[in-house]
Formats: sequence, structure tokens, C-alpha cells
Amino acid sequence: MGFVTGNTNRQKLLEMLASKGELETSRIAKNMHLAQPSVKRLVEELMEKELVVENEGKCSLTELGTTIERKVQNL
Repeated sequence: MGFVTGNTNRQKLLEMLASKGELETSRIAKNMHLAQPSVKRLVEELMEKELVVENEGKCSLTELGTTIERKVQNL
């Protein structure tokens, strides 16, 4: 969980996917006011931890990602 709580952008990205469901990285970048390469890097980091998956250009939470996001919300 520290991996997520240690970076506000990771935390915001998980929250966004939890509330909005599948999103394209371009939409995430626009909503978070970040450059596309920054969002891609965040997504890759979260994919390495198996918190997010990307399918046909859209990102969504994994089951583990959903669990972690809920725990972070309850802190």
C-alpha cells in the first residue's frame, strides 16, 4: 500500500479508475492535468504491481487494484 500512498498521482489514478471505470490514457492525462508520457509511466508502474491492466488502449483496475484502492480510501 505504501507504493500507492507514497505518490499522490498513483493514488489519484487508482481513485479515478475506481470511480469512472475504464479510461484511455489520454482521458486520464486530461483529467489529471498531466502530460501523456507521465500518465503512461504511472500506468506502467501500476501494471508492474498488478494493480492496473491496459486492454485495447483502455486502463482499468485489477481485482487487487480495487482492493488496494478501497484500503487507501479507508486510511
